[in-house]
Amino acid sequence: MRSLADYLLDSGWTISGSDQTISSTLQSHFQARGVSLFIGHLCENIPPETTVCIHSLAIPESNPEREAARLRNLPQFSYVKFLGKLFNEQTGVAIAGTHGKTTTSLMLGHLLKEADRSVGLISGGRVVGSEKWGYAGIESTIIAEACEFRQSLLELTPKYAAVLGIETDHFDCYPDLNAVTDVFRKFCAQVSSEGCLVLNADCPATRIAAEAATCSRQWFTLKEELDIELREIDMLWTISNIIRHKEGVDFFVTSQTGISAMLQAPVYGIHQIQNATAALLLALQLKVDWSEITTGLMSFPGVERRFQQRNHSSGAIFVDDYAHHPSEIRATLNALRQKFGEKPRHVIFQPHQVQRTEALFEEFVTALLPAEKVTLLPVFAARETADDRVESVSRRLVEAGNRQGGQFEYCPSLDHLCSSLDDSWKNVPGSGGEVIATLGAGNIDRIYDELPGFIC
Repeated sequence: MRSLADYLLDSGWTISGSDQTISSTLQSHFQARGVSLFIGHLCENIPPETTVCIHSLAIPESNPEREAARLRNLPQFSYVKFLGKLFNEQTGVAIAGTHGKTTTSLMLGHLLKEADRSVGLISGGRVVGSEKWGYAGIESTIIAEACEFRQSLLELTPKYAAVLGIETDHFDCYPDLNAVTDVFRKFCAQVSSEGCLVLNADCPATRIAAEAATCSRQWFTLKEELDIELREIDMLWTISNIIRHKEGVDFFVTSQTGISAMLQAPVYGIHQIQNATAALLLALQLKVDWSEITTGLMSFPGVERRFQQRNHSSGAIFVDDYAHHPSEIRATLNALRQKFGEKPRHVIFQPHQVQRTEALFEEFVTALLPAEKVTLLPVFAARETADDRVESVSRRLVEAGNRQGGQFEYCPSLDHLCSSLDDSWKNVPGSGGEVIATLGAGNIDRIYDELPGFIC
């Protein structure tokens, strides 16, 4: 919603909005842009001059503001319906997949900006150092994330798209991998036959979904040999010669026709190489030169809450990441090893949704075990009732981790976590030489606003 708000502001709209809680970051950003923000939902929050009401999927018809809009005969759109309306009127570039959507969409946006292209972008995050989450462009081209939650991605009919990979997730929508793969199959079928689909060839479910595509397909793989059936208009790109170091990665991409390029990017982890490859292949479809792609990748500043380093005046090193799925946790732990070598990794994890945590319980334990220390917070209950399970499930994760030889502990709240961290810095300057990773899709990043001493 915040990215859409920025996009509409750039397009000349007047915006107001409300939520049950609003962070200080959002308050300051949108107030500086002339937006009226209200905490809580009341019918009087809707200004008299309002012409349309846009709401998230979590807001029911009984919401007082939606009821007020109904009484005034204002058109109402869910976020995904309105995004589809904007997107489908332009040359659309959709980034889909269980993981990596935000980074890939912002990386693509950065490559186009560095090539002096003016396109629009609506994404779930923000580039480090950027003032906006979204923006409008002069060209009638728009980049947007295509989220699979409640089949939202099917609102988009892109000319260009990427599917970065498919795993089981969103258990409040999909019972199993077959169900979510079927939705991605429908999405692939919606990509314009005159367009192009960029695909992760190493993901079996993605290969199944891509069978429905009628457009050309650009595949990428990490494997030296891959048994895949290519159509005449398809292209396969192999990622190779990967060198991982403390400043990022160097790698080659080579097509089956012999096109090859060496690339450098200040990112960490194999998953980010895949994201970068998807972004560059889409950039090529949008007529960006190889030389502009090469320099653009090298200057990519990273994404907030995606392996974002946060340093403290005590000398403690933090990395904040949105990881809330076992695959993402594994990727983040590997990236920590790449960047920080043998420094002990203290993971502070706030699970996201009781349903997801219970469904992937053993996978979460296994993913967290390689960390030298793990602190579990209560589950952040998104789109579900915050009952006793928010504590009991996290405590069970602690017990299971310790039974398997891990060093797991439970922390009852973010307030307790802040107090504990503050005390540890006073007693052990630099936090004992460890790197602390805060992981989760809830509000765990609140600590960076509430604890004094963070210098970036």
